[in-house]
Amino acid sequence: MRKGKFVSAAASLTGTLLLALLTIASANVPPPPANQFLGIYDTVFGSLTRIKCLECHGDDSLLVQRHHALLNNASPAKTYECLTCHTLIPDGTGGFTFADFRTCENCHTTSPHHITPAAQERHCNVCHGSFVDNYDDGHYIPTYPKSSVTPDTYGTPYIDPGTGQQKITGGCAACHQSADGAIDPATGTVRPIFTNAQTHHAINIACATCHGVHGAIKDIRYCETCHGIKSLHNIQKDTPSPASVGAVIPGEEDAGWGHVGNNYDCNGCHLKAVNAMSMVPAGATVPAVTGISSRTVTQGTQASLTIQGSGLTNQSNGITFMPTVVLSNELGSIELSPTAYTEGEVQVLLPPLALGNYDLRIRKEDKKSNRMRITVVPYLSVRTATLGTRSNLTIVGSGFGPPPSVEYSSGLGAYVEGAAAEVRSWSDTKITVVFKGVKTGDSIEIRTVNGAVNTVAVQPVKKTR
Repeated sequence: MRKGKFVSAAASLTGTLLLALLTIASANVPPPPANQFLGIYDTVFGSLTRIKCLECHGDDSLLVQRHHALLNNASPAKTYECLTCHTLIPDGTGGFTFADFRTCENCHTTSPHHITPAAQERHCNVCHGSFVDNYDDGHYIPTYPKSSVTPDTYGTPYIDPGTGQQKITGGCAACHQSADGAIDPATGTVRPIFTNAQTHHAINIACATCHGVHGAIKDIRYCETCHGIKSLHNIQKDTPSPASVGAVIPGEEDAGWGHVGNNYDCNGCHLKAVNAMSMVPAGATVPAVTGISSRTVTQGTQASLTIQGSGLTNQSNGITFMPTVVLSNELGSIELSPTAYTEGEVQVLLPPLALGNYDLRIRKEDKKSNRMRITVVPYLSVRTATLGTRSNLTIVGSGFGPPPSVEYSSGLGAYVEGAAAEVRSWSDTKITVVFKGVKTGDSIEIRTVNGAVNTVAVQPVKKTR
């Protein structure tokens, strides 16, 4: 993906949350199978390993911060405590130890994506953005009789006169077919591609949602409940075409990289249309987000983010559709104007934010990207670690979080020269401990759910009259 010179955002733009999409390369241009450049590739969750999950969800340290941020969750719907995740089990000696909490599947026993209330209510664009329609969002579904150019639910087989091989046209399977796999450019490994039937059967929704009363999907209008004109006619990636350098321009792209880049793309679904591109309305294409320069920001500070993706701005019929950035959580949302943007990159300055997890998206007009997640973490610092009487030590600072559990050794707490001290009291801004023999200059380490911070013990400042 080429990046052009940044364009300064002159108008007030509205912000949307960014979500994490997988980007993989295919050897088939044009398809089949579909080139896997946008959205989650045609797979089933059973084939995803933990390593693959981390491509969207971040590394282990990020997941720790995201889960610990739930302790600061301001939502009245759910209250989290340490023992919500760190479950205690008897160790056989009268004490307790942790149940395994580092294996994702122990808590997320099935796909966490499709057992959520939003997924079960078929509100797909909560995660997928405008790549998929919500079934009840009022999007346009044609009611006029189907014609020869109406896509079929599968497609029509035919024999290619040039190769003598059977191919499919006039439906989804013209491009979306199974294959041994597509090459992951990051690792060089192959990812298997699955059929439409396999991918849809794996999403844990009621069979009648797609099959209705017929038992088989015979009516394209069933498909359009989730995959309507609103979404399908706006999925397109920038291509190497000289006519669209650094921009997504429907009709001016190379074939096989999306739904509306070339008349070839349109004919895959609209079998007998002479000029299918004439059927495509002008509008914003769906933006796809693939990465963020940082997934954590510190409470109370401004942060500059760079958001990477595809189709973050596009042109259609001479109109340029510009991106906005939206941050939201259960309490509300804010919209932000980018400081600069290109087709593949958006820069934005975040204002100081309260603690917690936020969804981040890019939006253009009525099209929104997949969801990304950022976490606002506490500002962790130690101002003083003052010696008192009888081996007491008082640590003052910020961001210490909840106190360590007294039922088991959690690895959290206050440590003097590497040895654990006895915690007498613990709040977000003040900790008091007892450690026999602690003296001026000893190293002090405070290990919290928000990370670790170091200082040295000092004598109290003498008061003067």
